[in-house]
Amino acid sequence: MSRASTHVRVYLMLGMGVMLYFFANLQRVAIPGSIFNELQTDLNASAKYITALSSMFMYIYAAGQLCAGLLADRYGGERVITFGALLFCLGSILFPFCTSLPLLYFCRFLVGMGASSIYLSLVKILATRFPKKFPVLLGFFLLWGYAGGVVATAPLVYMAKELTWRTTMAVFGAGSLVSYLLFVLSKHFVTLPRVTNTPFSFRVFGELLKRKHNRNIILYSACSFGTYYCIHTVIGKKFLEDFCMMSTEKAAFYITILGIIASVSAFCMALVSQMCGGRRKIFLVMSGCVAVFSYGFILVAICCNWRTSFVGILLFAVAWFANQGTISVPTMKDTNVPEAMGAIVSLCNGLVYLMVALLGNAVGLLLDLFEPVKRGNVLIYTNNSYMAVFLLFLLLSCCTLYNACRLRDTRGENVAATTP
Repeated sequence: MSRASTHVRVYLMLGMGVMLYFFANLQRVAIPGSIFNELQTDLNASAKYITALSSMFMYIYAAGQLCAGLLADRYGGERVITFGALLFCLGSILFPFCTSLPLLYFCRFLVGMGASSIYLSLVKILATRFPKKFPVLLGFFLLWGYAGGVVATAPLVYMAKELTWRTTMAVFGAGSLVSYLLFVLSKHFVTLPRVTNTPFSFRVFGELLKRKHNRNIILYSACSFGTYYCIHTVIGKKFLEDFCMMSTEKAAFYITILGIIASVSAFCMALVSQMCGGRRKIFLVMSGCVAVFSYGFILVAICCNWRTSFVGILLFAVAWFANQGTISVPTMKDTNVPEAMGAIVSLCNGLVYLMVALLGNAVGLLLDLFEPVKRGNVLIYTNNSYMAVFLLFLLLSCCTLYNACRLRDTRGENVAATTP
């Protein structure tokens, strides 16, 4: 088999893997953010129970990341996706047919566990098969994968309005299953990596956390992406409706633009970093500065009851700089030995989504601290609730900036031996 033919087959398999990641992102963003009011009305539940649908996914997703990285290092990403994505598809298909919260939580458990295998496995495949093209291909992969988060905003809101949210989620569940079957089929036409003797031990995470630089980049990623992703998937649309007094359609449009910006920025950051000689730290520091300014301004706007659409513009700025995976992952790759690639990325990703899960719970509790106003069948949360939420986001953005300033600029070279 020629080298060109082999690459084509691998790209076809990766294409199906990216489609699975597309649907994984869609599931992360759609529930509950895009259909918050519909879920609350249908299930007659308070905010903490609705946001728990997101937290259930995120807790399991975070824990699954730790296992997925170790399994990918040992068995190869192709094999790990084959098993994990099956669970993901099962949960996605069953979710819209459940009518009680316990069953919905169980489906989110399956979706989160399965989805946790997809991202890290694809990263492992790219790093192994295309080491020289890794940063740019990672950016391209994230660009198309995060498009699922874009579809989960305004397009999904419009579909849910026309078809009901249950029918809409059933359609996307079917799409996930088709992508999975095509991935399994295409996998049989490529040569799989051999199974290694890499030990399956969580001790490696303890060793990685002993390194100061790893702790800094994990804290940076958790605070930066955690706050942004909580806005994108949990509270953003609801906040724009309640505080900025936007219609459901307009708020969904803003969140759609938010997702598009985050998707495009991931790809653009990789290209700009490469054009700047592999410099990365400057972009991470900039993301911290933008976050501190934006959340601080939004907090002042809430205190002054300044209900302006400019708040949405500030969220766009946060989105552009918060999705720094194409910068932070190569930095982790350059500051750790190659054998620890899967482990460090899985550890970082797991703790990032643990932060997202904790923030989802925290936001639900903070919203319920103050009595909401009922308008028809919809609960409207007050300025006091959102002040508490964005004060938390501001504090975390300060942590983002502090840790970004302490990171090392590797300029594309492996400096594991000299990194503390």
